[in-house]
Amino acid sequence: MKFLPQIFLRSLRIKFSLLVLFLLLLVFSISSSILIYQNVGNQRKNLVLQVRAFTNLSTKPIGDAYSLYYDSGYLKFQELMKGILDLNQDIERVQIVSVSGEALFDSADLASGKVNEARTVSDKNILNKINANTDSEIPPRSAVSQPNQIIEPYFEDFGAHPFSIRYFVSYDSISKNLFSTVLTTLVLSLLLLSISILLIVFVVNRTILNPIEVVIRGARKISLGDLSHTIEVGTKDEVEDLALAVNQMAQTLRKNIKDLQELDKLKDEFVFLASHNLRTPLTVIKGYLELIEEDKAVTGNILDKIEKIALSTKDLERITETLLSLVSLEKGEEVALKRSVDLVAMVEKIADELGSRAIEKKISFIFELPADPLPKIELDEARIKQALAGLIDNAIKFNKNEGKIIVKLERKGNEVVVSVADTGIGIPEGEKDKVFKKFHRATDVLTYNYTGIGLGLYLTKLIIESHQGKIWFESELGKGSTFYVSLPINP
Repeated sequence: MKFLPQIFLRSLRIKFSLLVLFLLLLVFSISSSILIYQNVGNQRKNLVLQVRAFTNLSTKPIGDAYSLYYDSGYLKFQELMKGILDLNQDIERVQIVSVSGEALFDSADLASGKVNEARTVSDKNILNKINANTDSEIPPRSAVSQPNQIIEPYFEDFGAHPFSIRYFVSYDSISKNLFSTVLTTLVLSLLLLSISILLIVFVVNRTILNPIEVVIRGARKISLGDLSHTIEVGTKDEVEDLALAVNQMAQTLRKNIKDLQELDKLKDEFVFLASHNLRTPLTVIKGYLELIEEDKAVTGNILDKIEKIALSTKDLERITETLLSLVSLEKGEEVALKRSVDLVAMVEKIADELGSRAIEKKISFIFELPADPLPKIELDEARIKQALAGLIDNAIKFNKNEGKIIVKLERKGNEVVVSVADTGIGIPEGEKDKVFKKFHRATDVLTYNYTGIGLGLYLTKLIIESHQGKIWFESELGKGSTFYVSLPINP
């Protein structure tokens, strides 16, 4: 089957048709061979029956003609013999043999017109059959053989048995008809084969393959998201059971998706309400902490604790804002408060704000700016700042001590590309496809014991995509990562 294109072998219809064709060819080849064999066998049997009938009827006339005319009128005898032999073309030769074994006449000499020379039969088996008073066949008829000689005894009117007549049977007529027999059988077999193939293919297509195709098309529609599609075949068999199972699967998926959507909606509402309601108490706490920090009476150990509480409050406030932004972006709300933003100034400001954290790890910032000033872009400044700050903050967190952070801005066509490269721990291959997933925290993050809920890069991706931008990264384990953000100049 290697010579067949693989696309054909993937088709159930082609596979089935080839299988049916092979099996029917095998069956019809065997049946045709059997029919031809039986036909030839029947023809041989019929030929023998006809020859036996002929020998029974012709023995008496041949013997009488020999007795009357052979010695006195050989020409008359020749004429009578030719007439008798012409009545059956399957008798190729006739001998008149005396009981002593002398060949009195041989039809093989008729063509020469000469009187038979003296001949004798020396085969004892044949002599015994010539002397017998009953007819015989050589070899005897059986299931696997037919006689090629028939010996009939001749009796005179007063009962004497002077000689027997030996008939030689020819099966050439069957051989001559063999081609037409084979041709007829093959034509009929091919006709029946063609009709059988067409009938089987039609029935199987109608009852099995076509319903299976309906199920396949329906399953494809369901796999593409059309869970309301219902497959109907009406075959009342296993194919219909399969269609019902697929329909049930689609119905279950539809219900599960609906339940998940409702659950997700409840989750979003809860996150939004919880985060929104945290804003006010956090603002109050933050205000009182600032007042306490300004109170000169608060000093020493108490002031240190107050500062730690203030830092924790700030972290909680940042998480709250992150959750509120997440819910807003996932709902697909339009980006608000757009205005012209200078990305270079924004990036430098972010680096300055995060500088103290970089200094703690002795990390140096390197800025690579284009020779020509970059155009300002219409952006939601707060959200883009949040996204870029998240990238730079990650570059600090996951960098090595005394490492580097390279921030590069360049224009590429109608886009501005910002890249943030670090010399940190890098991202393992098994984690790369999960980097932008919600609530994902890499194993190395756990090892380095950094705080976070796994929403930073997911939220950054939502913010960038809400500005019709793109975000991607390159990373090599142990050598660092580079994150790229492209933003359209004229979205």
